[in-house]
Formats: sequence, C-alpha cells, structure tokens
Amino acid sequence: MANQKKFLNSKEISASLDEIIKRNNLHLELKGLTRDTRDLISAIINGLLERIGADPLSSFHLFSGLMEALLNAIKGNIRYTIFKNELANKLRDVENSEKEIDRLLQIILGTSALRDAMQRYVVPEKIKKLVQSILSLEDKVRVKKQNISEEDKELLFSIREKMKIENRKISMKIRLDEKELYIRIKNDSPIMEGDMDRINESREKHYQLFLEGRSSDYFRPEFLDEKESAGFGIAMIDEGFYNMGLNPLEYFTYTQAKTTTTVYMIYPLDKLRAGAFG
Repeated sequence: MANQKKFLNSKEISASLDEIIKRNNLHLELKGLTRDTRDLISAIINGLLERIGADPLSSFHLFSGLMEALLNAIKGNIRYTIFKNELANKLRDVENSEKEIDRLLQIILGTSALRDAMQRYVVPEKIKKLVQSILSLEDKVRVKKQNISEEDKELLFSIREKMKIENRKISMKIRLDEKELYIRIKNDSPIMEGDMDRINESREKHYQLFLEGRSSDYFRPEFLDEKESAGFGIAMIDEGFYNMGLNPLEYFTYTQAKTTTTVYMIYPLDKLRAGAFG
C-alpha cells in the first residue's frame, strides 16, 4: 500500500487496520489473491462500508463484484504471460537469435493489430486450459491438501518466475468522498481487441435483458456461449449493479490500453445505503 510515499506490507496493514479504514484514499498493490490477501481486502472494504452505513446486501454485491474484478485481473496477467511465452516458442521455430525474438515480441505485443493477428498461431483453447491449470495448481498449493506432480510443479514455477521477471502486478485504488465510493483496478496486461469487442457485445445483450426486466435470464443455458467468450465474471459484476438499481454500463467501465487493462467501479453512497433495488 502506498500512502504519502510510505509503503506498508500486509502485516503492517493488518496492524494498522483501524487507522487505515478511516482514510478516504487508499492504494494497494497485489501480486495475487491468496486467502490472506482476500481476508485483508475484505476487512478494509467492510470497514469502509461500515463507515458509510451501507446496507448488508449492497455490501455483498460490491464485495462480490470486487473479487470478480480482481480475479479477472489475475487471470489477465496469467493469460498474457502464457500468450507471450507461447508466441516466443512459435518465433523460435523460425528464428534462432533470442535477441531477435525479443525484438519481434516487443513489436508484436506493442501493436494491438499485430497482437490480435498472432492469436491465430497461438491456440486460444490451449491458453484457456493453461490458465485454468495454473489457477487450479495455485489453489492446491495454497490449501496444502493435495500433492502435485513434478511436471505440474515445473509448469507453475515457470509461470510464476516469468510473471516475477516481468513484474506483473495488480494496482487497486480506492477513493471515498461524500457522494460515492470509487474503485480502480489495473493489471499489467492488455486485453485482446477481439475479446474487448465480445465483452462489449455481451454486456449490451445483458443490458437489453435488464431493460426487459429479466437481467437474470442472461445466466440461462442459451447465453452460456456468449458468457464464456466474453467474460462470465464481468456478467456477474454487471448483475450486482443491476440488483442495486444501477446501470453498470454507466458505473462500471472496462478499458484497455497498450500494456494495461483497467476497471473503474463507482458506487453512489445513497445506493449503498438503500440496499438492493433501493
């Protein structure tokens, strides 16, 4: 956490929690979402919500949405790291010089059109499965109840090392004023243009269902394909806003940049206090 150029680690944050939740501006940096990290974020958010007298159901929708957004950011960093690694392997099939491979990677990854075009050479389904494998392995390691194979250990270690070398992290800023609670989550990986288009299209379909008074129908089987390609987590965040009587297309913004993906979530205090459908 950075505040007035002072950085606190998780233990220091826990020790100063009573003082921290009195602040109106917070900045957290996360590498992942361990159980301890989740508990610490929960304590901070719950402290802020208690300060403003938020309704418990509204608090639930906000925290659930926040966790989905953070999980999406973690998946984004893992997915991009795997994509970059797979792309480098493809380039090694035609280029022997690691220096030249690095140069080509910088060009491709730094240009959205080229980055999207190269997806045809890196099987999306393979990346999706690898992301799920990494998340599953992290869970197994975290609970320490299941042994994992040497092959899985090697896979997990290699992705962890690459993310560490590339310094992939998640930045979360929280601001509270007299009118709203503002949350910004930024991860160090850009989303693909095609994925962004699918997300926007899917959110519009969800919004149309909301206008018809049946936003929850979005989670029926006939919409499963859209949700899978465009982000089930985002749909869950949107539904939380709908349940609070808010239009997520206005209060929840999902944006892309050259090297980052950023989420902005705004919660009017009067809605938080009123509760679901208030």
